[in-house]
Amino acid sequence: MAYWRTKHSPEVLLPALRHWFQGPVGRTVLAEERPLIADAISDASTAKYNLLNLSVIPERCPIASDVFQRQFCLGGMQHYGLSQVLDVLCDFEHLPVASESQDVVVLHHLLEFVDNPHKVLREVERVIVPHGKVVICGINPYSFLAMRGVLGRLKGSPMWQNHRLPIHRLQDWLSLLGFEVSVVEYGFHRLPVSSPSYFMSHKPAAKSLPMGGVFILSATKYRAPLSPSAQNLARRAKILRHPRMAGATRTIESRADYEQSPRES
Repeated sequence: MAYWRTKHSPEVLLPALRHWFQGPVGRTVLAEERPLIADAISDASTAKYNLLNLSVIPERCPIASDVFQRQFCLGGMQHYGLSQVLDVLCDFEHLPVASESQDVVVLHHLLEFVDNPHKVLREVERVIVPHGKVVICGINPYSFLAMRGVLGRLKGSPMWQNHRLPIHRLQDWLSLLGFEVSVVEYGFHRLPVSSPSYFMSHKPAAKSLPMGGVFILSATKYRAPLSPSAQNLARRAKILRHPRMAGATRTIESRADYEQSPRES
């Protein structure tokens, strides 16, 4: 079992994150993420009742969507003072949300900076309704932006002491939790340098190219019934007939026929 550990306390990490996302590179990252997130949550296959937004920088991730009837934004205890943005302060590993009550949950750069991302993902699975959706936004480990992060990690920058979560690992976790990944899109196909300004102002590349600095992953929660219904049992009995054996005089057509037939001694 993986042991997750953060090297910097929230008092050090959060100011570093806010400072980076206020810079030219961070602002461009957010500008390219917002339309991708909006497209992911506006999918017609998901009910539009409750939307839950979880972010390590909630003041930098406003979701402008008037489609959902209710929108909630939750933050950690270290986000105290952002009452104008947050609805509730909580522990991301123990969400104060009823089970199977949210249609869409957005995780905006959260799994990379929490102590145990897999545990947070399990808690998110608990609160999503069957056929609901989770939208995960994170830094692509195979990009120029991640390479810039390697240099920051060597320098001891709090911003880059994050978990490197590749797409295939998230897909494995989601599959174990009963999710099916539907769409993965990428943004910020740029060099993470602000000078000259061309690198932050040129036309964005196609969102399907996998070398983008950030990814937006959408997955739908599917849950099989715990026990088959009587109708399904009867249908399976007709399709999967018991093979005729030597000396057999009859076949059982369904479970009902078996229960009604007299048992032989």
